[in-house]
Amino acid sequence: MFCSMSGPSDSFDSDALEFQAVRALLTSKLQTPLGRTAVEALAPAGDADEAKARLAAVDALRAKIDGGVGMPLSGAVEVRSWLGRFFEGEHSLQAQDAADLKRVLRTSERCRRWCLASAAPLAAFASSAPELEDLVEELEQIVDDRGEVLDSASSRLRELRREIERHRRAVEAAMAGVLAAGDVRRCLQAPEPSWRNGRPVLQVKADYRQRVRGVLHDRSASGATLFVEPEAVVEVANRLSDGRAAEHREVNVVLADAARGLRRYGSQVHAGVAFVAAADLMQACAQLCVEDGYVVPEVVAGGALRLRGARHPLLLRGQAKEEIVPLDIALGDPHHLLVVTGPNTGGKTVVLKTIGLLSLMAVSGVPVPAEEGAQLPFLRAVQADIGDEQAIAQNLSTFSSHVQRIARCVAHAAPDALVLLDELGAGTDPEEGAVLGYAVLEALVEARVFAVVTTHLGRLKDFAYQHPGAENGSMAFDGATLRPLYRLDLGVPGNSHALDISARVGMPGAIVDRARQLLGERDKTLDNLIERVQVARRDAEQDRQRTADRSRVVERRESELESKLAEAQKKDNWLQEEADGVVEGELRKAHAAMIDDLTKLTQAPGQHGERARGLKKVADGLLKSAALHRRRMAFCHQLKKGDEVFLPRWGRLCPVKKVDKVREQVTVEYGKVRMEVPFEDVSWLQPIDPHG
Repeated sequence: MFCSMSGPSDSFDSDALEFQAVRALLTSKLQTPLGRTAVEALAPAGDADEAKARLAAVDALRAKIDGGVGMPLSGAVEVRSWLGRFFEGEHSLQAQDAADLKRVLRTSERCRRWCLASAAPLAAFASSAPELEDLVEELEQIVDDRGEVLDSASSRLRELRREIERHRRAVEAAMAGVLAAGDVRRCLQAPEPSWRNGRPVLQVKADYRQRVRGVLHDRSASGATLFVEPEAVVEVANRLSDGRAAEHREVNVVLADAARGLRRYGSQVHAGVAFVAAADLMQACAQLCVEDGYVVPEVVAGGALRLRGARHPLLLRGQAKEEIVPLDIALGDPHHLLVVTGPNTGGKTVVLKTIGLLSLMAVSGVPVPAEEGAQLPFLRAVQADIGDEQAIAQNLSTFSSHVQRIARCVAHAAPDALVLLDELGAGTDPEEGAVLGYAVLEALVEARVFAVVTTHLGRLKDFAYQHPGAENGSMAFDGATLRPLYRLDLGVPGNSHALDISARVGMPGAIVDRARQLLGERDKTLDNLIERVQVARRDAEQDRQRTADRSRVVERRESELESKLAEAQKKDNWLQEEADGVVEGELRKAHAAMIDDLTKLTQAPGQHGERARGLKKVADGLLKSAALHRRRMAFCHQLKKGDEVFLPRWGRLCPVKKVDKVREQVTVEYGKVRMEVPFEDVSWLQPIDPHG
């Protein structure tokens, strides 16, 4: 999945499509320094299943983040600067190295466990991650997170540090004895002892040096203060220094042993580091959905390309979403080739780059900026000829470099490829460029490749009408204001509006007028027809938008009404339950008030007893015919061992251990006590807070 990135491929023209901008966007959302390598290595998946698995994992993680829980990535630090050399034997393991590696491996193990306990796509993502719990525990015994070797690293180190502590206390006692002398204190700049180069010293005034016997270790910059180790402290301080030297040697032994152990786990360690990097990348992808409104597209092998509300990621970084005209496009159902015409500055190149970049993002497992329901085919190649830079290094002209890139695109043409050609047929004689472009389009249609081609050549505008696999498209243009609308309209070709745009952007009016004269009175029937169709489509689009807005309002009101109806039904049910409860309560009170006396009367001889028994039967029948009683009986007869029931008398939820349907009683576990409860004392309703 994300752990096993493919390398760069000549089949995908990532540079022309500005995929590096997507990498930069993902990098800005990383939580660890390790994620950068995963972002740089991000490439299209090897097959459709891998692309689907990546996107499914991203979607599952998005749902977790929406719920307020992200992957536990905190704590991971950079270790790759030395890790490779360490396993090659060219780097000695330091305590800080061990601490940093422990933090990374601990993060890997936490993320692995977190994913395995989550939804299936996340569990699948973590299935290949190494289990590092034992290795992390071993490192926890050796170093803490600050890079200090712990006493638990070895028994020898523990004993040495105990000795060091004893020597340190002895030094403090000896120094306190020196300071107890009043004549010494008068010679000091400060009454507290300090340390210089690992030795205990007193801060002696320079004029009193002869009164404090000991070893001079340092002096202040002004020379007014001398740092002197008193004679009485030298011996115990030597023992302290010896102990610290022994500690240093033992720390090196511990780290050497740890290094030998780690080198046996080389593959697991590398895999753990890579897993953290991949997890960081995946969370960055999920954050695109959570923070920027991207969606997880559906990638279908052999499927169609359908995008609604698509926008280029670079435009989204510089403008508000509402300011960017969204792109709606469908390819492959049934048309695989789209020929886009229209004015310069109308947004044709942005259309090409948006389609290409979003396709590349989808097959790489990255969410796309579009509306829900986005679908893209699984592609094994995305090739583009966008831009008119000259290949100076190859001694090629603009046209020659174009032809080379077009030839490369045609070579990759296949049903599972996308080809994007900008200004096909330009850069040479228009007639020859048109016939060359026409032949290229025929080759693309024959290959059934997904393709979007922009052009200004009139002959290529007719191509879609003559080939069933092709469709015309145009960039919308407002003829009244002479301004492009940056909207792609499907089904009709567009006019270039070269003279109109030239006049708008500053070309002298005399030149534009002369150009119109030179153009002559050509047949404008087709141009006028295209203009009318575009106006009609624009009006239809406005009508569609108004209808869609009304539909959304209606849907919202329907939803509100459904919610209100459901709430009303719920309240009605509550009122009915309350009414049934009141009736049953009154019946129970009346039954309880007369049942004892009525039971005694049933023992009376003759017709009085017989009449009393009849009245008791009627009273019992009234209670059993109550609505709540019938529901309670039906509920209790369906109970089974292991269910939970609510006992209103005690206000507790209790597990069912046995159900006696003949005697109409249930055995429950109340705390640690089992007791038999009649069905009448069991509620078929569940409390809102049974443990409150």
